[in-house]
Amino acid sequence: MGKLEGKVAFITGAARGQGRAHAVLMAREGADIAALDICHDLPYPRYPLAIRGDLEETASQVRAHGRQALELVADVRDSAAMADAVAKTIAAFGHIDILICNAGIADMALTWDITEEWWDIMLDVNLKGYWLAVKYVVPYMLAQGTGGSILMTSSVAGLRGEPGMAHYCASKWGVVGLAHSLAQELAPHHITVNTLHPTAVNTDIIPGMAQAAEMATEDLVEFIRHGNALPVKLIEAEDVANAGLWLVSEEARYVTGQKLTIDAGRMLK
Repeated sequence: MGKLEGKVAFITGAARGQGRAHAVLMAREGADIAALDICHDLPYPRYPLAIRGDLEETASQVRAHGRQALELVADVRDSAAMADAVAKTIAAFGHIDILICNAGIADMALTWDITEEWWDIMLDVNLKGYWLAVKYVVPYMLAQGTGGSILMTSSVAGLRGEPGMAHYCASKWGVVGLAHSLAQELAPHHITVNTLHPTAVNTDIIPGMAQAAEMATEDLVEFIRHGNALPVKLIEAEDVANAGLWLVSEEARYVTGQKLTIDAGRMLK
C-alpha cells in the first residue's frame, strides 16, 4: 500500500515541471489526481507556458500508475474558474485531501525596469492564485472533517532577495506569509500547511528565463551553479516532489508551518 492510498490531490501548475513530478509521484503512492493548468500563454512571462498536450501527458503518466486523473484547464487568477475546478474535483472524487499550490511563473528584470503589467501578472499568478486555490479547497476540507495537507511551492527566493527578480521574490515571500497564517488558522482542524523552497530546478522555466534575459541557457545554468554549495547545476523536479511527498504523508502529520529547503546548500552562502 502506498503512502497516499485513497487520497485525492488537487495540484495547480500540473502540466509539466514540478507540478507533473508531484502528480506522478503521488499517483505512484496511491493518490487520485486533479491536475490543473492554464494551457495557454500569457502576456508575461516572456516565454511559452504549458499546452494542453502537456497536461494530457501528466494525466497519462498518472493513469499509468493505476490512478484516476482529472484534467482541469483553468487560470489560477480567475476566481470563478477556480471555484468551478474545485467543484468538478469534488463531483469526480468526492473529496480533496491534499492541495498542492504550485502554478507559478518567473522572469528577470531590474526592479525599476519591471512594468506594472509584469508586476501584476507575477503577483497574481504566484500569490493570488495560491490564495484562490485555498479559498475554494479549504471549505471542503473543513466539511470533510478528516484533516488534510496543503503544500505551497515557494523558492529560495522566498527566503532572501535575488538581483533582477524583485517581483518574483516579492511573490515568493508572500507565499510564506500566506502559508504561515493559514497554518495557524487550520491547525485546530488537523490540516497542515508547509512551504517548499527549492534552488533552481531543471524545468522549462530555465531556458525560458535565459531567453527572456537574452542569455545562453548554459550561461544561466553556470551562474546558478556558483550559488549552490553542493556541486550541482540544477536539481530535478523529482527531488522537490520527494520532499513534498513526505510533508503530505502521515509521516509528517505533526509538521506544519515549516519552510523546507531543497536547495543544494544555496542558503549556506
